Amino acid sequence: MSPLKFMRRDLSRRKKKKIVHLSSRIHFVTRFRFRIIFQNVPNYITIFVGVFFANLILLFGLMFSPLLAHFEQDITHSMLCKYQYVLQDMDSEEFSDAPDGTMTNVLYKFYTDSLLATSTKGAEKYSINTLKTQEGKLKSEDVMVYGVSPGSAYVDIEFQNPDDIYISNAFAEKHNIHVGDSVTLDEPYDDNDYTFKIAGIYTYPASIAVFMEQDQYNKVFNKQEGYFNGYFSDKKITDISDEMVSTVMTKDDLDKTCRQLEVSMGNMMVLFQGFGVIMFVLIIYLLSKIIIEKNAQSISMAKILGYTNHEINRLYITATTIVVVLSLILTIPLANITIEEICKAAFAQFSGWLPYYVPEITFVKMFAAGVIAYALVALFQIRKVKRIPMTDALKNVE
Repeated sequence: MSPLKFMRRDLSRRKKKKIVHLSSRIHFVTRFRFRIIFQNVPNYITIFVGVFFANLILLFGLMFSPLLAHFEQDITHSMLCKYQYVLQDMDSEEFSDAPDGTMTNVLYKFYTDSLLATSTKGAEKYSINTLKTQEGKLKSEDVMVYGVSPGSAYVDIEFQNPDDIYISNAFAEKHNIHVGDSVTLDEPYDDNDYTFKIAGIYTYPASIAVFMEQDQYNKVFNKQEGYFNGYFSDKKITDISDEMVSTVMTKDDLDKTCRQLEVSMGNMMVLFQGFGVIMFVLIIYLLSKIIIEKNAQSISMAKILGYTNHEINRLYITATTIVVVLSLILTIPLANITIEEICKAAFAQFSGWLPYYVPEITFVKMFAAGVIAYALVALFQIRKVKRIPMTDALKNVE
C-alpha cells in the first residue's frame, strides 16, 4: 500500500459492499441511523451478546434473595401444622401379625393407648414412613410417605377412592410427574418396592412427599389396624414422654435451609450484581467507542457541513442507544429462561426441591440498571464526539 492510503486510512483491500436500499419515504435522520447500524452490524451483535451475558450475571445476583424469601413464604403458608410429631415406632412384624387377644397384641394396645395417647386438643394421628426414589436421571432421594385420616384437619385432600395416592407439588415439579402417571419407590434397607398411580397433586413445597389414607397406608405397609406413629398438632404436646418422641418438626426446621443459604451465599450475590453492572458498562463503553472512532471522518465532515454536536449525537449516539435498549428488552427474558434452566438442573442434584421464582420487579430493576449504566457511557461518548476535530475530514478516502 502507498503512504497516501495510510494517511487516508484506506486500509481495506475489499471492494465496497452493496448499499442496502432504503425507501426515500423514510425520514432522512431515520435512514441515516439505519445506515450507521448496518455499517456496524458486527459491533452491535457483540453488544447484544455482551448485554445478554451481563444480564445473565446480574439476574443471578438479583434473583437469589427473592427466591429464598418466596420459598420460605410458601413453606409458611403451606405448613401441615405448627408441630409435627414423629413417635418412637414400636410396630414390628410380630405386632402386625399378632392376632387379637394374644399377649403381643395386648402389649401393643397398651403401648399405643397409654404411652402414646395425648389429650391435647386438636392433635390428629397420622402415619409416616420413608422410601426412596429409584436411580435414573436424578439421584435417589428420600420420599416422606404419609398416611392421613379421611377428612383430615391438617392435610386438605379429598380422597375420592380409598386407594387414591397424592404427591406434593415439589415431588411433581422436580421429577416431572403428572396426574395419571405411576411412580415406583423403594424400601431403603430391603428389596421391596411400591408402585403408586398418582391421583392428584397436593400443594406442599416443603418436602418430596406422598399422601394416602391411613387405612390404605396400613394395608400397603402391612401395619396393624389403627397403627400410627405421629401427631399433627397446632399446639405443643406436653403429655407424651420425651422418650416416646423421636422428632418434632416446626417451621424453624423447615426454613433452616433457606437461612443457611442466605447466610452463606448472600454476600456473594452482591458481588454478582456488581460484576454484572461493571461488565455491562465496559462492553457498551468499549464497543460504542469503537463505533464513534470508526465514524470519526463522517462526524468531522458533518461538522464542516454545519451540523451541531447535538445534531450529530442524535445520529450516532441515538443509533447505539436504540440497539442497547432493544438488546436490554430482548436479553432480559432470554436471561430469565437460561437462568431458570440452569437452576432447575442445579437444584435437581440436591435433596428436596427449590422452585424457581423471580418477581417482576427484578426485571424492572435490571432494565433500569442497564439504562442508567448506558446513560453514563453515553455522556462519555458525547464528550468524545465533541472532541473530534474538523481536520479529520481532510483524511477522507473519497
